[in-house]
Amino acid sequence: MQLLISIQLEQPLTLPINYNHILQGIVYHAIDEPEIAQFVHDMGYQTETHTYKLFQFSQLQGRYRVRDKQITFEEHVSFEVRSINPQFVHQVKKQIDTQGIKFGQRCCTDVQTRLLDDTVEDTRIIAVMRTPITVHDTDSGSGKTIYYNPMDMRFRELVMENFSRKYEAYTGIAPDAPVVIEASAFDERDKCVTRYKNFYICGWRGCYILRGKRKYLDFLYQTGLGERNSQGFGMFDIESAEGV
Repeated sequence: MQLLISIQLEQPLTLPINYNHILQGIVYHAIDEPEIAQFVHDMGYQTETHTYKLFQFSQLQGRYRVRDKQITFEEHVSFEVRSINPQFVHQVKKQIDTQGIKFGQRCCTDVQTRLLDDTVEDTRIIAVMRTPITVHDTDSGSGKTIYYNPMDMRFRELVMENFSRKYEAYTGIAPDAPVVIEASAFDERDKCVTRYKNFYICGWRGCYILRGKRKYLDFLYQTGLGERNSQGFGMFDIESAEGV
């Protein structure tokens, strides 16, 4: 399920250029139902080795200017929240409709929300990234984080391993067929390095062909590709896959 959020600004809104953690905080603070809040904050969907929140959000959209590592939106901003859990999305909508949205100490009350329930109905799609895909390994000797680009075989392996774990964490059942990802259109300009709190994350935009069972592709549409979805990574839109 998807929630579209549109904010009319009375004054320009200035944020750090790396503001993912601020949007993540807005989503968390919009969950005031105690059971849902406790589950999302403290538990999540779990496997033996991993925990997933299974929600994602886009970056802010609107007319802006960048200066001195800050981004200023002029009159209007919008963003999207998605989750495989409709109850979660409804809770976020209810709270924002009632309380508005706070960016730090600034409260925006001229906010419009709209629910959508778009689903994937195909077994082949073209995923156009709205936020970067990121996957990584950690070097066992040095502890160094190794990020992969979409042409690396390891990139494709990690994206699909991540999908399998997330799907099993949500359903309790491992996928019975693979999902295949193939880079369709990207170049070095699609590389994104984002600072999230005190560390840097490398990811990639671009377009990717996904093949798999319809229910698996829909799961990825709702939850995101790759890692760190609840930190603002892995959201994609869908283009026509004719001829793919």
